[in-house]
Amino acid sequence: MYLYNKRKVSELLNTVQALKDIIADDSFSCPYDKLIICSEELPSQEFLDTIKPAMYQTEDDETHYRYRLVYELFSVQWKQMNPKAATTSIMLNPWKHRLTPAAVLKIIDFIIGSHHFAYVVKSDDKVDYLHTVTSEELSKCLFVGYQKKPPTNYMMLDQTFLYGKSKGQQVKNYDKAEEQGTSDITWTRVEKTRKIRDKNARLKVFQFMFDDRADALKNMLVVDTGRFSGRDKIIRRIKKYGTFQAAYMSLSTQEKRKLRSHEAFKNPKINLLEAFKTDLDIWLSTSPILKIKKMNLDTVEKSWNNHDKRYATDLKVSPIFSEYKPIASLTGYNKAYSSTRSSCFSKQVVSLY
Repeated sequence: MYLYNKRKVSELLNTVQALKDIIADDSFSCPYDKLIICSEELPSQEFLDTIKPAMYQTEDDETHYRYRLVYELFSVQWKQMNPKAATTSIMLNPWKHRLTPAAVLKIIDFIIGSHHFAYVVKSDDKVDYLHTVTSEELSKCLFVGYQKKPPTNYMMLDQTFLYGKSKGQQVKNYDKAEEQGTSDITWTRVEKTRKIRDKNARLKVFQFMFDDRADALKNMLVVDTGRFSGRDKIIRRIKKYGTFQAAYMSLSTQEKRKLRSHEAFKNPKINLLEAFKTDLDIWLSTSPILKIKKMNLDTVEKSWNNHDKRYATDLKVSPIFSEYKPIASLTGYNKAYSSTRSSCFSKQVVSLY
């Protein structure tokens, strides 16, 4: 396989204007810790020519791709050896590298030529809590509905709690301050890995960015355990097993059903989906031009699909060079074709503007 010298890659790519234009913002909020973006397109010739001086061959076969490059803002692999894998795979960390939505698209455009050929395969959806709750405290009220086993207390340090395995839809509740080497604040992160295995369900990058993400952190609750009394069995079990998930798993089917109908479940302490969407809105607001583009695309789509009567306007057709008979019959300065009345003409021409 072929790798690329990291130092040389930095020297080469740091001169690329498209990447130099990406400016990090310290006051930054983003709901994505990691994105895996794939395409059936190979990297563009411009990209390959730029990085070519850093390439070298190795016997190391640590990946299922023939080429692999690691750069500060992204890593990319291409020319798969597994026929079921995508031709090109790009890994980005928008939160870590302070990448706005526009910056994400710009990087993809630079690598493969156009983000319109790229789709999202995996995302790490996350919510941060500052100054409020430690990861150990959160583990005593965090419930992950689709996990059937208690979480793993990594190295028994009460700092990282893993719900499920890394190959699945794993949830992590961990001390982000410890990971970042910051000891003077309380900083807890809840993170869920979402892999879109169904190829037909994968969204193009632009679509993914503006998706309402109703599935984000799905089936996860921060149960308001303060609504329980000290005499309730679940509280005694939390004290015994250490985490809410383990305590819940120790209950009978009937006890679980009764617990899920409790106010502590119905009115969670923290709404994870709402917190995620707030961060998503803030992140999207850092690229206002993209939001305008999305609004324009939605307007066009509604007009074509005729889903919104506000956009079902009459269409004026110019008679100039209209030699095609089906079209020519509809043209004229006193005729107009209506998408809502395809079998008749309006008596007046309605302006499109």
